[in-house]
Amino acid sequence: MSIGGDDLLVQIENEHPKLGQYLRRYVQEAIETVARNTGTSAVGKVPPPEPPESLNVAATGELLEVKVNHAAPIQKGIQYITHISANDPTFSNPTIIDHHGTSRCPPLYRLPANDAAGNPITYHTRTAAQMPGGDPSPWTYGAPVMLTGTTNMTLQAGTGSGTGAANGQQSQVGLGVDIFRPAPAPKRTV
Repeated sequence: MSIGGDDLLVQIENEHPKLGQYLRRYVQEAIETVARNTGTSAVGKVPPPEPPESLNVAATGELLEVKVNHAAPIQKGIQYITHISANDPTFSNPTIIDHHGTSRCPPLYRLPANDAAGNPITYHTRTAAQMPGGDPSPWTYGAPVMLTGTTNMTLQAGTGSGTGAANGQQSQVGLGVDIFRPAPAPKRTV
């Protein structure tokens, strides 16, 4: 991704050839290389990657396996984030179960088969891909599954991920959509 400013750089090269050559060959190249190698941009955000094509979800006992199928061209540094939702296909308050880095086959998840009242839980999964310097891709959803164990436990509400929002107020932000999220503050001053 270019840092821009070529018109100004051409003017500098015309007025001060050695300085212009230095800026183009070394400074501009260094800035663009660092941005490219870190999955970021020197100016603005990198575009979201293409979403994963599909998720393979398998369950046995109280183990859940999620495999991410992502054959689109990707850049070094891509990250994957998986959400799991208990009994809620809308993911209104999902558990951000894993930021599994660059792995498309994270470890198995151990989850309760039933809620605290003993009712079976249907688990829904989704995954997004994201570069460190950009927003997440659209989410890819897996098929819902039920586990066959004996553990009774209601999962706590999710607390979000990344820099998107304060605890539990926003999902689908992956690593975050803001560069910085300040600490929560009181809603009003007394």
